[in-house]
Amino acid sequence: MINLKQSSTKTGLILLGSVAAGLLTGNSELVTLTLGETGAQISGLIPMIAAATIGLFDTVRKEKD
Repeated sequence: MINLKQSSTKTGLILLGSVAAGLLTGNSELVTLTLGETGAQISGLIPMIAAATIGLFDTVRKEKD
């Protein structure tokens, strides 16, 4: 079912890994936005759920050949 040769599967697994890392670090805010000299970083529960949804979709979808 999961084809590791597809780039979308690799992207999906990376997104799911980032969600797992966020959960392990205790990311409990809904949305956090940090602005700095190098750019903006967004984190929190809502972006984590969005990343998990996109990651699951990319992991199981079939790419057209």
